[in-house]
Amino acid sequence: MQFNKLAKRIVYITGILAVVLLLLFFCAYLIFGRKTKEKSEEAGATDFTTISLVPFSEEDPILTTDVMKDYDFTVMEIWYPGNADCVRYMTEMNMFAEECLHRDDEMYTYVTGVCLNLNDLNGNVVEERLNAAKEVCERENVNYHQYIADPSTSKILRNLQVREYPTVIFLNREGKVIDIVQGMNGKELCVYLDTLVDEYMIEKRKTEREEEK
Repeated sequence: MQFNKLAKRIVYITGILAVVLLLLFFCAYLIFGRKTKEKSEEAGATDFTTISLVPFSEEDPILTTDVMKDYDFTVMEIWYPGNADCVRYMTEMNMFAEECLHRDDEMYTYVTGVCLNLNDLNGNVVEERLNAAKEVCERENVNYHQYIADPSTSKILRNLQVREYPTVIFLNREGKVIDIVQGMNGKELCVYLDTLVDEYMIEKRKTEREEEK
C-alpha cells in the first residue's frame, strides 16, 4: 500500500512538473520566438509599409502609409546633400513634381525627397546637417516635400541594394515598392509614370469586373 501511494505521488508530481515545463517553454517561445521573428522581418524589410518619416517643414505631414493611401503613387527621391549629382538632379525632380501636380487624368502622385546622412551613430538628427540640407533645398527652389531618412529607412534601402544616388523609388498606396529607377530625367520620369498609370488602370478595371461578378 505504501509503495502504491508513493508511486502515485511520484506520478502526480511528475505530471505537475511536466505541465510547468510546457508552460515555461510556451512562454519562452512567445517572448523570444516573436522577438526573433520581428528582428528577422525587420532585417529583411524591402518595402516602406511601416515607415514614419519626419518632414523638413512642420507644415508637411509625417510620411506614413496613412498619407500614401490617399495617392495612387508615392515617389521618393533618395539623396544626400554632399552629392553634387543629387543636387543637380533636383531640377529634374522639380519638373517632374510640377507635371504630377497638373495631370488631368485624376491620378494623384505624392512626390517626395528623402534625405540621407542627417543622423548621428545613435540615430539622432544632427541640426547642422539638417540645416545644410534645408539650405540646399532653398537654393535649388525645391517644390516637393522633403523628409529625414531614419535608421530603419536606411536599412530598407540597404536591403533593396540601393547604392547609387540619386535614386527614385515608386511606391503604391500600401508603401510597397513598384520599381527603383536611376538615370531618368524629369521627362523620362513622367513617361514612366504614364506607363505605371496604364498598368494601374488595367488592374483597376480587372478588379472592378471581378467585383461585379
